[in-house]
Amino acid sequence: MANKPTIYIVASDASRNGKTLLARLIVDYLLLDGKDPFVLDTDAPEGPLRQYFPGRTALTDFDKITGRMKVFDTILAAPGRDYVIDLPQRHMLSFFKAIAELNFFNAANKAGFRIIVFFVVDWVLPSLRAAQDVFEVPGIDLFVAVINETIGSAWPAEEGALKIPILPRKLAILIADRRFSLRNFVLGNDQGIGSSDKPDLNQFLFSVFDSLNTLDVDVTLQRLKP
Repeated sequence: MANKPTIYIVASDASRNGKTLLARLIVDYLLLDGKDPFVLDTDAPEGPLRQYFPGRTALTDFDKITGRMKVFDTILAAPGRDYVIDLPQRHMLSFFKAIAELNFFNAANKAGFRIIVFFVVDWVLPSLRAAQDVFEVPGIDLFVAVINETIGSAWPAEEGALKIPILPRKLAILIADRRFSLRNFVLGNDQGIGSSDKPDLNQFLFSVFDSLNTLDVDVTLQRLKP
């Protein structure tokens, strides 16, 4: 992952495809790496990501102008740390429209941030087109296509992508509990995970964290283009 302060934006044009899980994994990865990420959950009022990181999350209502400004002002007012933005499907278009209107990426770059966008490409063709549209947004330093192997993806198999492996349903239900910490599991707290299930969860986390660890932030956008 990037060494300089980074804004990680996790987006998709579809819902229920593992996007918030990926955002959660990114936050836990950064914490395990000794970073101090702050989370911006734009999915008010539910705030699914805030449930896992209540002490380091701001919940915003991106449907309102005040909510949009809170996202951007929070970041620019406190540079020097990482930010993770969980962007629900219903806000994706308005988010990137606001980015363009406010020239936010340019301001963030001047403040010393790198911009990385993770886009979970769903299995239908329109999702691939939506990924292409986001890919072409000016100011993004790295666009990362994401394939959730549980649901499939329209992203070409031969192109580079971060993959979320299939997780057994039993484990998916267990880790969805807001009291379950993936970071604490990695640090040795089983939190009720049985010995027969630990290898599967360990392998899942290793696969995702290893992919995040080996992300080449200098890769050109052209190389990842579908």
